[in-house]
Amino acid sequence: MDRERLDSNIESIRRYRDAHPTLRQAHHFLYDLPLNKDAGPPEVVVMGINPGETHVDRDACPGPTEETWRHDFHETSSSGRSRGSINWRKHAEFFTNGKPVVFTELFFWSSNHKSEFKERFGELWQSRHLHFCMEMNRSLLDAYKPKSVIFPGLGHASRVAREFGLSYIYSLKIPGHRLVEHYEDDERPWFFTKHWTGSFGFSSAQRQQIKDYIQAQTETL
Repeated sequence: MDRERLDSNIESIRRYRDAHPTLRQAHHFLYDLPLNKDAGPPEVVVMGINPGETHVDRDACPGPTEETWRHDFHETSSSGRSRGSINWRKHAEFFTNGKPVVFTELFFWSSNHKSEFKERFGELWQSRHLHFCMEMNRSLLDAYKPKSVIFPGLGHASRVAREFGLSYIYSLKIPGHRLVEHYEDDERPWFFTKHWTGSFGFSSAQRQQIKDYIQAQTETL
């Protein structure tokens, strides 16, 4: 694990944010955030689309701030860790079966909802800032060399696969539902899953099927 390189990346993201007023509108950015610093080098990278933010976050801990290895604003927030953050971490523990995890995002800066994201940053795949984020994520993968990547959300799977040079392996489906799109790069599997916070039509049985598939594909890694 190249901690010096990753710390330098965090500093680069801070400088990039400070150079772009639009990005400073976001409450925080998320990159290289461990689930548990004491768990050892991460075996799994969980990559979201972009972090959420709430009015509670803004009131309790004014931004711009960050969720990183160097500083997680929840740890100093007067309201503590948000419900969304707690739930996301619980999902990560479940789907990775308790393996060491580090979180990152495809697009680092937060928004409250899709329309706010578009108002601030424009369309995701036309954003002038997305290339920077992807380069930082490639660096993170190279520094940690995780055994797998999990990407909650299926809608961007094919485009993410193209950008990161992934090869399609398999689709886990049940009638009426896609659960997992399995891809691989030259070193590890990537699992695009049904989005963890999509409560409608996402049963406990489906969650278990996703977990079982991921574990079966990674148990020998």
